[in-house]
Amino acid sequence: MIQQTPGRIYLADQRGLTETSRFRRHSTFNFDGYQQEFKEPFGRLRALNEETLAGGHRLELTAETASLVLVLPIIGAVGVAGGSTVATVQVEEAQLLHLPAQSVISFTNLYETELISFLHIWLTAADFPAPPQLFSFDFQALENNLAVIVSAAAQAGIALSLGRFAGRQEAVYSPQNAEAHLFAFVLAGAFEVEGRLLHEKDGLALWQAAAVELEALSNDALVLVLEF
Repeated sequence: MIQQTPGRIYLADQRGLTETSRFRRHSTFNFDGYQQEFKEPFGRLRALNEETLAGGHRLELTAETASLVLVLPIIGAVGVAGGSTVATVQVEEAQLLHLPAQSVISFTNLYETELISFLHIWLTAADFPAPPQLFSFDFQALENNLAVIVSAAAQAGIALSLGRFAGRQEAVYSPQNAEAHLFAFVLAGAFEVEGRLLHEKDGLALWQAAAVELEALSNDALVLVLEF
């Protein structure tokens, strides 16, 4: 019998929804006012939010504990201010910043009328603050390849990889740390990841994984793999 890597699926249609006239947030884990059973943090990973922010608006959030926040734009640029960081983060960039406990981070839509969309991923900070860092990448480098965007060796023990695949293309993710937790999140399309079927905006938590096998089940399928 083939032994399956331990894991847990987080379905897209079971994400929490927080919505006002200014923003719409889908939360994979408990976050801010959204609190539900079985949506507790996965290891250091405390939140994975997909945020849509209306034109000209600003959103402020408070870090309850010392946190690493990874910001990844999906549509449009987002202004980010938090800790020692003030930056405009574009598509094909990822911003990593450290927030002391009880500090505030703000996200600003710099366009007057256009919506923007971005991920903000929250992890418990390591013992020592990580310096802010901006990572750039080219979507062409993601074609049928899991490209490393953030290396675990560079920043506080976390790594981020992205890949965009044609249908039936395969990849294997090898963790940089044998004891790491992994979280895969499908941004577009569908994948089979370690024997689990994942559709758009589904997530999969994995642990005790020596390697992770992925296969795209649709064209232009886009997946994120976070290691921590």
